[in-house]
Amino acid sequence: MNHTQQYQEQQEAKRLQNRISSFLEDFKVGTLLSGSGIRKLRGAKPLAVFTTIFSLPFCGVNFSRGIVNNPELKFGKDAAYEFLKNPRYN
Repeated sequence: MNHTQQYQEQQEAKRLQNRISSFLEDFKVGTLLSGSGIRKLRGAKPLAVFTTIFSLPFCGVNFSRGIVNNPELKFGKDAAYEFLKNPRYN
């Protein structure tokens, strides 16, 4: 892979993240999460976990590669699993 192609892929990934962030801000997803009873008890912010999980299919990455085997995340796989399996969330 040459540098030009790698740079283009990085730029495309940034544009995708910007579009997803814009969507989440426009529709006030953080407020909706809070209103649905999804609040931070400890660790990572719910919006950060939601954003990461929401972005995976658009990036073409499965859950295991995107969450479990990704050392760059600011939260661990346990936070993502707790977010998904909590029965008290509306």
